[in-house]
Order: sequence, then structure tokens, then C-alpha cells
Amino acid sequence: MKGISRIDSSHTHCWFVRIYRDGKVHSKSFSDGVYGSKAKALEAAQEYKEEYERENPPSYASTRLRLKPLRNNASGVVGVSETYGRAQSNRGAKMPCFSVTWVPTPNRPRCKKFYFSKYGDRESAFEAAVEFRKAREREILQGLNGDNKPKTEEKNPLKQMLSNLKSRPFR
Repeated sequence: MKGISRIDSSHTHCWFVRIYRDGKVHSKSFSDGVYGSKAKALEAAQEYKEEYERENPPSYASTRLRLKPLRNNASGVVGVSETYGRAQSNRGAKMPCFSVTWVPTPNRPRCKKFYFSKYGDRESAFEAAVEFRKAREREILQGLNGDNKPKTEEKNPLKQMLSNLKSRPFR
């Protein structure tokens, strides 16, 4: 049962429901003592989870388009990370690049790499990667909104990210 787990410790015997929505966790426990038995507590937990999910369905956009960067995001741009790729020639040598990820259709993540050597330097590769990612975000938003103009305000943090990027050395 996804989202429902059992807790059995010296003083606690319950079923624990945990539901994730839009980066937040909603949880509730169902004690055997309160509901009379282990089976009745499980039944109450399952009913609660089903009702909560019916009233609070996951947003479709959140499954395809992250709007806030994760805590460990070093580039400052969602979907853009500094990494290495393998060269097709030169015996597969490791080459520094920026990797851009996005999800154009549900459950179909995509990735494209922007090699420093192709763009001349690190900053140029970063700018190209950010522009590419922003274009993919616009396409996803257009598909979700069903029109040609995204309904969310587009922020352009490129200059701030470039200043942060110039101050950090490559790993």
C-alpha cells in the first residue's frame, strides 16, 4: 500500500498515512487502540487516504514542470546542472558540460548536453543551456494551458546566475 505504513514500537501501534502534494507532506496516524483493532485502523487509514486524494488531486503541471530549484541545485536554474559527458571520439574522454533535463510528455524525461568546448567557454554554454530550458518550459506551459501564450509570468534570472557562475570554479 503506497503511502500507508505500519508503526509498531514499544508504545505505538498504528498505521501511518503519508501523502505528498506540491512539495509538502500531509500525514496522519491511525492507532489500533482508538479504532479497536489493527484491521479496523488499517481500514480507516485507507478510507482517509482515498478521501484525501479525491479532494486534493495532484496537479498535472507539478509532475512535468518544477518551478523551484531543489536545495542541492548549484546552477540556480531548474533543470540545468553542471556535469560531464563522454566524447563520441577521443576514446570517450570526459568533457565538462551543462546538462538540461525536462519532461515534454508525462513519464518521458529528456536530456540535452551543452559542452563547453562547443560553445567556447563555460558561460556561453550556460547561457545556451538556460535559454534552451526556458524554451522547453514555454512549450510545456503552452501545452498545459492549451494556448500559445504561457499564463505564468516568466522570470529571467540569467544575469544573477551568470554572476554566481563566474565566481565558482569548475569542479
